[in-house]
Amino acid sequence: MRYRFRMHDPELTIRSAQVEDAPALAQAERAIAETPGLLVSQPHELVHERFAQKIAALAHADNGRYLVAEAEGRIVGHGLLDPLALAAVRHVVHLTLVAHPGWQGRGVGGALLGSLIAWAKSAPAVEKIELHVRSSNARAQALYRKFGFTEMGRWRRRVKVAPGQYLDDVAMELFVS
Repeated sequence: MRYRFRMHDPELTIRSAQVEDAPALAQAERAIAETPGLLVSQPHELVHERFAQKIAALAHADNGRYLVAEAEGRIVGHGLLDPLALAAVRHVVHLTLVAHPGWQGRGVGGALLGSLIAWAKSAPAVEKIELHVRSSNARAQALYRKFGFTEMGRWRRRVKVAPGQYLDDVAMELFVS
């Protein structure tokens, strides 16, 4: 599956992630994690082997998907729908969406999100997409609302960004079936 999008900038291609993409994805998330509160992970926790394992696991899943966005010959974003493990919640997937450094605000997140939602709507095994986003990330929350997500709750003081400094985690959902 390949989708092409026109943005304000160069043409964007959305494709399935490959195991070989793992180092670039880990590197991008490590760079983003340097800014407290954008990701929950710390930079040292983001190792490319875990990315490679997740890409391989989702490559043939009927209830999960891992996509990357490319522009100018390089990966500029990635997103995944990660299925919950237990049988009773197998119909629910957790969304992770990342626009790589220098590519935020340029349509990458929206293109990936639209592609992931379209895939989820066509996947009989998927009925609901859930996500967590930091309360400080109003831009991401606005993007999710634009695509139909609604807030379903908050975990108060869930993410510790510094001693004595916390952010709420906002839980959002979208039913696709």
